[in-house]
Order: sequence, then structure tokens, then C-alpha cells
Amino acid sequence: MQISKRPWYQGMANFWLNDVGCASYFVAAILAAFLSLITASIENINALIIMFSTICIYSSIAWQSIKMQATEWQFLVVGYREHVMFQGKVFILLSNFISILSIIIANNIHLLATLSLANIIGIIIWFLNRSHSHLFTFVCYCSFFIAALVDILIEQLPIWLIPVNIVLLIATYFFQNKFITAPYSWHSGSLINYLNGLQSGWSPVPSSLFSNYGGSINKGLFPLSYFVGPGLSQHLVLLILFCIIGVVINLFYNIAEHVLFVLTLGLFTIVTLSLWSKIQKKNSWELLLTLPIFNSSDNAKVALSYSIFKLSLLVATLCFVTTFALNFTNQSLSILNVLSYSLACTGGVLFSFAIGNIFKNINFLSLFLCLAFGLNIGLTTYLLENGTNLTTLIILGIYTVAMATMNRFTVRYL
Repeated sequence: MQISKRPWYQGMANFWLNDVGCASYFVAAILAAFLSLITASIENINALIIMFSTICIYSSIAWQSIKMQATEWQFLVVGYREHVMFQGKVFILLSNFISILSIIIANNIHLLATLSLANIIGIIIWFLNRSHSHLFTFVCYCSFFIAALVDILIEQLPIWLIPVNIVLLIATYFFQNKFITAPYSWHSGSLINYLNGLQSGWSPVPSSLFSNYGGSINKGLFPLSYFVGPGLSQHLVLLILFCIIGVVINLFYNIAEHVLFVLTLGLFTIVTLSLWSKIQKKNSWELLLTLPIFNSSDNAKVALSYSIFKLSLLVATLCFVTTFALNFTNQSLSILNVLSYSLACTGGVLFSFAIGNIFKNINFLSLFLCLAFGLNIGLTTYLLENGTNLTTLIILGIYTVAMATMNRFTVRYL
């Protein structure tokens, strides 16, 4: 309930888009929610998207809960906590409303069980992190893993789970105070967790993980890695490991679509992490120019465009090898489909970086990235579900080259 007289939507962009930790989940949730309307006819993918979008929206609210524990704004500004949480509840309703529309379009009541389960997982994330901020990373990524596992192993959740999940959801809401003490209370541990989250985006990867293996990757992708930090190589290594594990599991269970969907989301997660980190460190250009490497700022910007081009080549290779290996077992895709998917992902990555070069305002960047991600994920899904001819492949090749050229010439606006 709102106790202040300010409009409920006031400060929405600053609360949810200007904080890299919150925005990483919030933008992904909005993107996935609207994407579920496009992929409503694809049963397995739609179930995963509904789970993903719902958990992400709760994760963004959980992050706001940690921010309240790490700062004193709720004590300084009347109605601050109620205002932000009211907005969060509106977003929960909006996300569920879009998911229900997607379920109606799909005409599949089993997806209601998926949605209700996702809400239970999400509300547990939110409630736990209102007092235990140190659990945020662990709980969030365990939840994503469980959601993916349920979607892969269970083709359709039974209908009888719908009333059971609703009862559990209501019970969790009304008995939340039984296992949570002093929600939103300030303590120094939350401040540490919050600052660590800001520095690493929302990364669950420990800073020491793959430290012995990521040095060559960071060196090859410099100066992009200068802005992102070790998180760039860590996420790339994790994505490669995920693809290897996915290919192995696909030998026994047909999960090719799921692997490629998560791979696509993983690629754009790396793009989001890179762009947000670059915006956060926009004043670091001066420090970069003090190094005895570049003669001028233009020289540094050209080097940045080359490092993004190297990343796109790595993306193209990873997409091609993974898709080819997944297709080796069931032969459901032609070589044209494999090449088209690889080019679409590569072009999408380059297009997103070009947008990041032009738009410096984080709100505009969030909007256009959301549209770009939706467009590219929709395109890649379409290419995998439908046949591809030589003409489509040539068009995608031209598109990818055009995006590489666009990225090269937009770095001047940084």
C-alpha cells in the first residue's frame, strides 16, 4: 500500500534501469515476457521462457531489497520502501499477465502449472533476500538451474500442480514472517554484497574462477576486457563449458533447442554485461589513455572496435561448432540452418554493440537493447524452426558484414 502522495510510476527508470545489478534481471525479464508472445506456438521453448521471465522479475525485486539493506534511503525518504515495492508488485502482475496471454495463445493449460511453479520459486528468492543478501547469487542461479532442469526432463507439468502451487504460493505469502526476521534492515554485510554486485554486474562467477585460463582471452579481447574485467573471459569459458555439456547430454536426450536457446541468451548476457560495464566506467577512458599503448582517443576507439570484432568471430565459431555438434545426433538441421543461426547470432551481437556505441543514456540503451535482443532471438528461433535457403543465408551474410561495418564507424561516438 502506498503511503506517499507521489505517483506510483515516479522514479521508475532510475530504480529499475540505472542500477546494473537490477537492470540485468529486469531487462531480461521484460524481454523474455514479450518474447513468450512470439514463441507461444513452440511448446518447449515457451515453457522455458515463461519460467525465465518470471524468475528474472522476482530477482530484480530481490536486488532492490538488497539495495535497501545496503543504503539508508528508506529511512531518509518517506515511503521509499513502499514506493519501490509497489512498483515491483506492478511488474510482477504485468509479467504474469503477459505470460497468461502467451498461454492463451498457445492454448496449453499445462503452462499454467509452469507459471505457478515459477512464481513460487520467484517469491522464495524475493523473501529470502529481504533479510539474507548473501544468498542472492546462490539462490538465483540454483533457481535458474532448477527451472531449466524441470523444462528439459518433464515435457509437461501435470494440471493438478496448478491448485497445489497456488495454495503453496498463498501459504508462502501469509507465513513469510515465520522464517524471515527484520526484513529490509540495514547491515554492513548487505552493503558489501551490494557493492560486489555493482562491480561484477550480476555475475555469479567468483572473481578467482578460471583466473589461470582467462588471461589469454582477456589479452586477446583488450581493450573490451579493460571495461568488463575478468567477468568477460569467465562468462565465455562458462558458456563454452555449457555448450560441451549440452552436446554430451544431447547424445542421450534431445535437448538441442534448449541448448541453442540458452546459448543465444548467454551471448546477449555477455553483450549486456559488456555494455553496462562500459557505461559504468565511462570516465575510465582517461585512465586508459594514460597507458603507453594508444596515441590518441581515436586510436583507442578503433582498437575497441577490433576487440569487439574478435569477440564476434569467437561467437560465430562457438555457435557453428555447437549447432553442428548438436545436429550430428539427430540430423534435424541442414548445413544452411547451422550457418544461418551462426550468422544471425554474430550479426545480433555486432548490432547490439553498435547500439551501445551510439546511445550513452542508459534508459535509451535499455529500450533499444530490449528491442534488438527480441528481434535477434526471434530471428534465430525462426531460422531453427523453419527451413533456410541459399538466399536467406546470403542476406544474413550481408547483414552480418553490414553490422561489423556499422560497429567500426559508430565507435567515434563513444
